Amino acid sequence: MTNNTLAVAGGFNQHSAIPAPVIGPNGVIFDTLGMPMSVAAAKTMTKTAIEAALSRTLAKLHHESVDSVDATAAIDSIEVVFLVGRFYRNLDRKQPDLSKIHRDRWSNLEGIAEVLQDTVGELA
Repeated sequence: MTNNTLAVAGGFNQHSAIPAPVIGPNGVIFDTLGMPMSVAAAKTMTKTAIEAALSRTLAKLHHESVDSVDATAAIDSIEVVFLVGRFYRNLDRKQPDLSKIHRDRWSNLEGIAEVLQDTVGELA
């Protein structure tokens, strides 16, 4: 398979080792972990899609398989900050202030996905 074929098939970009983004419905773009690359992409995501993207990102961070990530397990606050920052990286919007959200709401991946879905709904 040539580099151009890989790029078309969602593989690697021919100019770098960075995987090509995935184009979803209505032309919205996600990175290879499923994180949104625009506000429009973020707004199309369900809580389940957000949780899946967070799981893939956390698994990659720990060099583990996605199957090993437990969405209900408590995670460190530094990992929460990383995941929220990673989600908002391409949105060009201010991240939610986690200090103003009760810790119980964002102590695991399910909670973070819920918080992110709520905050994305408020984005203009």
